[in-house]
Amino acid sequence: MRHRARGLLLGLALVAGAATVAQAAAAAAATTDPQQVRAELDVRLDPETRALAGRGTWLVAAGRPWTMTLAERFAVRRLTIDGRDSNAESRSGGGLREWRFPATPQARRIEVHWTGRLEPLDTTLDHRAVLTHAAPAAGPRGSFLPAAAHWHPAFRDGGLAYRLAVDVPESQHAIAPGRLTGERAVGGRRVQTYEFAQPEPAIDLMAGPYVVTQREFVSADGRRLELRSLLHPEIADRAAGDLEAVARYLRLYESWIGPYPYESFSVVSSPTPTGFGMPTLTYMGVDVLRLPFIRDTSLGHEVLHNWWGNGVRPDYARGNWSEGLTAFMADYAYREQAGAAAALEMRLGWLRDFAALGSAADRPLVEFAARTHGAEQVVGYHKAAMLFLMLRDAIGTEAFDRALRGFWRQHRGGVASWDDLRAAFESASGRDLRAYFEQWLARSGAPAPRLASAALTREGARWRVNVELAQDAPVYRLRVPLVLGFAGGTEETRWVDLDRERARFALATDRRPEHIALDPQARVFRRLAPGEAPPILRQAMLDPATVTVLAGAEAAGEALARRLTEYPLKPRPTAAPPPSAPLLLVGLAADVDRYLERHDLPPRPSDLGATAGQATAWVWTLERRGGAPVTVVEARDASALAALARPLPHYGRQSWLVFDGARAIARGTWPLRPRQIDLNGD
Repeated sequence: MRHRARGLLLGLALVAGAATVAQAAAAAAATTDPQQVRAELDVRLDPETRALAGRGTWLVAAGRPWTMTLAERFAVRRLTIDGRDSNAESRSGGGLREWRFPATPQARRIEVHWTGRLEPLDTTLDHRAVLTHAAPAAGPRGSFLPAAAHWHPAFRDGGLAYRLAVDVPESQHAIAPGRLTGERAVGGRRVQTYEFAQPEPAIDLMAGPYVVTQREFVSADGRRLELRSLLHPEIADRAAGDLEAVARYLRLYESWIGPYPYESFSVVSSPTPTGFGMPTLTYMGVDVLRLPFIRDTSLGHEVLHNWWGNGVRPDYARGNWSEGLTAFMADYAYREQAGAAAALEMRLGWLRDFAALGSAADRPLVEFAARTHGAEQVVGYHKAAMLFLMLRDAIGTEAFDRALRGFWRQHRGGVASWDDLRAAFESASGRDLRAYFEQWLARSGAPAPRLASAALTREGARWRVNVELAQDAPVYRLRVPLVLGFAGGTEETRWVDLDRERARFALATDRRPEHIALDPQARVFRRLAPGEAPPILRQAMLDPATVTVLAGAEAAGEALARRLTEYPLKPRPTAAPPPSAPLLLVGLAADVDRYLERHDLPPRPSDLGATAGQATAWVWTLERRGGAPVTVVEARDASALAALARPLPHYGRQSWLVFDGARAIARGTWPLRPRQIDLNGD
């Protein structure tokens, strides 16, 4: 897909990509028919007045009917077909107008002139709102006309190749996916022309008061590519470092997959907290680009999307594989480069996130097309990335990488499905992987393998561990790592195949093991055992069953609770007993403490008070015996509670935090408790 809109989860070391539903639908429609529409467009944009005027011609193929769409906010001033004025009638609905043109034996040339006024730029949008906000907006600080806004006439079921000339004030620069082929300044205006030959659903257009920096990059196949940054003046000093990072990522992925498919790549800043990926460019918020980790993580993620998601587009009607593969080859790959501990931390984070996801929000991976909230990210990114991790563990790195290169060669510039991806891995590995992909794509939920029993016996100079594994029906076919722990902290890993509800295995070793653990390195996508993963904030944020109790400063508490949770609040009075569902308790310290005492819940952990002199608010999670977890947010006063509204949603993977105003001065996760059995042999 051409446009992946990301609400950047600030405070995480990873920025996850997602497509809005509207964008996914647009891309899905455009990939159902390979016929190409060729367009020549000229657009005049005035950010101050938010006026847009456009004219264009579209050459559509013969032998089939066509449907043209345009947002209702725009007026069509002229419509001609093959040079003759047309009186074709339009139909309106759902914010769109559409014109239907019957099939003809010859190709048709359709010309449209249209005008309209865009919405004011809304700089108050937060990272969640940008995922679903698709209105075209303009202002002196920046203009964004997303393809999903239907800001230009587009034809359904046909890929669009285009030449786009954009006329803006000379103080502005415009950019769209494609190659800059011309630029001129006339009468205080700047006209820039972009060309893009790969069929895409529609066009994204951006403009702003940019400082432009560029450098050259020689691709693996000898082409000279143009790397550009278009940044707001206050961050223009980061241009050289950003472009050097882009060049580094291009070298990495060209050596891993194959030559970069386009002729340019640009880093473009936005006045809102966006993180959008499109062919040949990424569009990120000014404040997002300032984050210290962006250059070393998210920027590479966006570069890689020019292979997966743009260079090869997913068949959205059959599921979106590109986000998970990109997360695995970018975000997770960078953690692997940083070391085993960093990679383990990310895998555990994925499993913790899934543990925080209520069953009502879970969906089969094959149904994922785009992300509009965190629950979809857990499935479409994290579960999918684990699918690729487990596959690489099973077939080996050499076969895995060979499959990716073959998949790229075969499908570059086209559309591919999960089945096409499976075929590539089968060809490279020589293995039938149908059952593997079916269970991870078609089933919701996750397996919960467990150690049922383990016993140690001595056999001469050797030792044998007799272990029984169990899982619930319907069973998964799993490749499970069992880790034997020895004196001195050394370990041995043995992989076993579990494909039934119960199975026994005998593990022989030359040394006496002290214990055995199931998957302590989190290499299998699974549901963590009760008590294995202490709670994190995301359990209250992502589970639609979460019940909210407000204890003091109700107005500020309710506003904060609405910012935290992704579903409508389910309020409960303080006098009622705590629910069995996940509980979010928000309020003033004195009122919250009284609620906890009244309902026999543990008080604030003592080690959160180490910075009590500075602290204005405390956040922590706790486990209940026989009940769902509790998330507690308490503050000294209403203003301290209100100060948490902006920062707290970005700390979903934490178990506890201490705040001084809006600044987190301490945070952490409760330690993981791996499931293991101590071995006492003869």
